[in-house]
Amino acid sequence: MDRSKFESRLGAEVRSKEQELFERVLAAAVAADRQGLFLEVQVVLDQDASLSRGDVELVWGSSKFQKALVDRGIRTTSNPNLTLRQETFLQAYLNPLNLLTPQVLAKRMKIGLAELDGWLRQKEFADAFRVKAEENLQKFIPMADAALGQLVQQGDMRAITFVNQLTGRFDPNAKQSVDVPSLLLQVQDIILRHVQDAGVKRNIARELIAMAQGVSHLGVVSEPVSGKMEVEADFIVEDES
Repeated sequence: MDRSKFESRLGAEVRSKEQELFERVLAAAVAADRQGLFLEVQVVLDQDASLSRGDVELVWGSSKFQKALVDRGIRTTSNPNLTLRQETFLQAYLNPLNLLTPQVLAKRMKIGLAELDGWLRQKEFADAFRVKAEENLQKFIPMADAALGQLVQQGDMRAITFVNQLTGRFDPNAKQSVDVPSLLLQVQDIILRHVQDAGVKRNIARELIAMAQGVSHLGVVSEPVSGKMEVEADFIVEDES
């Protein structure tokens, strides 16, 4: 059953099956607490064999049940799918001030590596680990932005470059678009300003135009030119043809 639907039926004037389930789970929780047991899902199940894990998890997640526990001073985990040891480990490992690896921290908390490995393979624990890590990351982003801003103010070029990349103002890996026809016209202008032979000029122009149009310049028929080509640099280059 959907949790919100379950909670909506708890306040019904007519006694519902949801209300009965709520009272059974709460009674089992109170019984466990009176024995001095820390409240966990399995502990509740041990008090009432007629309950299923799905029943307990459904009730456990409701705000009314959590309030009932608080009002009675009953301590429990915030996540019904985690044991107290698992939740304590997650809180310690994902503390922003923690610099220890999971294995070292587990050893200090007297958690065996085999037990830790089993937790990491457990879907509920892995999901809680991921969610908690994402929450911590969101908390770190403002801190990272502030630290980056301080480096920029200090004139750190790597930080300045990173900010420009982050904002899209500069990307060293971006492909620069080139206007090929315009580039070829500029090349043609440079060549024609220095080459004096009219026939050579026309042949160069024909080939550059062909390239600009996407046609192979090798297919252009050149007009005959003299055996020598004069340039403005006051020297002559012999035509190898």
